[in-house]
Amino acid sequence: MKMSFPFFFATLFTLCSLVITPTHADDLSGRQIMDKVAELHERPYEFENHTMLLVDRQGGEEKRETRRYTLDSGGGEKKYLVSFLSPQGVRGVALLTWQHDNAADEQFLYLPSQGKKMKRIAQSGKRNYFMGTDFTFEDLISESREKFEYQRQEDGERNGKPVYIIDALPKTDDIKRSTGYKYRRLYVQKDIFFVVETEFFDRRGTFIKRQITKDLLDIGDGGFRAKTQIVENEAKNHKTIITVTHRSFDKELVNEKVFRQRYITSGRHVR
Repeated sequence: MKMSFPFFFATLFTLCSLVITPTHADDLSGRQIMDKVAELHERPYEFENHTMLLVDRQGGEEKRETRRYTLDSGGGEKKYLVSFLSPQGVRGVALLTWQHDNAADEQFLYLPSQGKKMKRIAQSGKRNYFMGTDFTFEDLISESREKFEYQRQEDGERNGKPVYIIDALPKTDDIKRSTGYKYRRLYVQKDIFFVVETEFFDRRGTFIKRQITKDLLDIGDGGFRAKTQIVENEAKNHKTIITVTHRSFDKELVNEKVFRQRYITSGRHVR
């Protein structure tokens, strides 16, 4: 989810030594604001357990348990693994993402019922929704700032807090062809430089869904995380709610081997 940070998930690991005063902050460009978001909130290692609740148009609910690993390998390379732990019908399903700032991202889907092989997701397939959720495959990749143009709009307010409003547009023709969005509108809370809401507009510019972060937690060194993320899909009249039940930034929990296909197809990712 971009964080958009997207997936349920946006992050960053260097705390900038520059103190931005309100006057200087008002002079920032859209890209400078997004750079500050990155500086404050990303961490090189992250492990999370989630409860996922899917709510359909009739109000019916389906509960799932998921696990997520994040690794910043440096040099513009990031890796993610999302695994389903329950219910039994989806246990073992996994999505492996290798994100590249200067090349096309790679994603591989593992469906245990279809054998010991991972399926590469085509660039055009990243517009598809993932496992009945309101996240597309591309939503589950964090914000690669080199691939988007950030246009600052008139400032606004969310939840009684001042926010920067920034439109994120694909920078190249290749990205325009692969994405399902004409643009995304990001609402960045000014006092902590955190994306508290994202609106998604389809390739025709029609609003389709909204991602909201709630219950923000201070993780230290200027960083924050949301305990709850809600995606309200107006186009499908559907909702996905993700609640973090456990989170750790311990390097020992995020080993490089976790992001290897063999690790996943062996079933070790859900042990």
